Amino acid sequence: MKVLMIPSWYPTENAPLLGTFYKEQAEALAQKGVDVAVAHVCVGREFKNTGMKSRVVNGVPTYIYTRPNLTPKWEYGRMLQRTLMLESLYRRLEKEWGRPDVVNLRSSLHGYEAISLCRRHGLPLFFMEHSSYVITEPKGSPALKRLEAVMRQAKVNACVSSALKEVMKPFGETRIIPDPVDGDFFDIKDVPHEGFVFRAMGQLRPIKGFDTLIRAFAQVIKRTDRQVALEIAGAGVLKSELESLIRELGIEQHCRLVGAVPRERVPEFMNGCDCFVCSSRVETLSCILNEAAACGKPLISTRCGGPLDIVTEEKGLLVPVDDVEAMANAMLEMLDRAKEYDGNRIRKLTLERFGRDKVCDLLIKACEDAAK
Repeated sequence: MKVLMIPSWYPTENAPLLGTFYKEQAEALAQKGVDVAVAHVCVGREFKNTGMKSRVVNGVPTYIYTRPNLTPKWEYGRMLQRTLMLESLYRRLEKEWGRPDVVNLRSSLHGYEAISLCRRHGLPLFFMEHSSYVITEPKGSPALKRLEAVMRQAKVNACVSSALKEVMKPFGETRIIPDPVDGDFFDIKDVPHEGFVFRAMGQLRPIKGFDTLIRAFAQVIKRTDRQVALEIAGAGVLKSELESLIRELGIEQHCRLVGAVPRERVPEFMNGCDCFVCSSRVETLSCILNEAAACGKPLISTRCGGPLDIVTEEKGLLVPVDDVEAMANAMLEMLDRAKEYDGNRIRKLTLERFGRDKVCDLLIKACEDAAK
């Protein structure tokens, strides 16, 4: 079976860490014997490394077309550009790789573009939603109308969590197929460190709630005599603002932003902590929480959607979104109880539900059903 994946984000020369989970899922399907290719179009601000490029990456033919946005103030124009680019990319891909049996669209952000392609070439569509904007958009918004249009076009619809399924329910039947975690890449390793270390990871954007986490940690520092640290990995627009907050709270000796961590070093980063924290305001699932759990780490997360499918009593603690005191109390409780959690048990439970082979089997079944 030939599967063409169309992701809304994907690693490019200009953004090598963007959409790495899509890349890893394509490669996982290829390892399971699926003939999968990727077609990704990107209209952005960059004027370097543009044009149409193709190469085989870890067994996956990958076609990427990037160009600067010619209509920055006209969203319809941007969509039209992507539609034309995707058509050009597909024509080249079909000549070199062949006609797919099914198109797998990842996120409805490029939904109209994928609908146009599938209708023009008579291709069946399997749609899978990942994006958090679906949860935050008001009813009747253009984004939800686009989601509805994609779901009506698709023969099979899926999403990554129970929270996302609830939002999509009015538009049609939806399967839950979570993002997989690679248990070979993310494993329990001994990484020595001093004191008790909390770690978090994500783009430094408002939706990740790192301001709340930092304020909560400042309370922890005041309420314990133990040696404790908080390290946040990631890059983004709030870097300066978060650094100022750390200085304002006077916790520079205990809390730091460590910058973006290369993908190959993420398991080491996770294994170097005693507890992994998600402070997000919205998450459709949280791949990062599952990856930390696969490393055997106890978790603290906000009740922000997807993590409700991940964090059980055996794995960690849940707190309300944007509740500084509740987050601080959970961190203090984890200081006392972290050793009560069984890391091997946390890993086992995680891989049983979110392991790569299990999730790939669900993806393959969905592709087969859509191609019928």
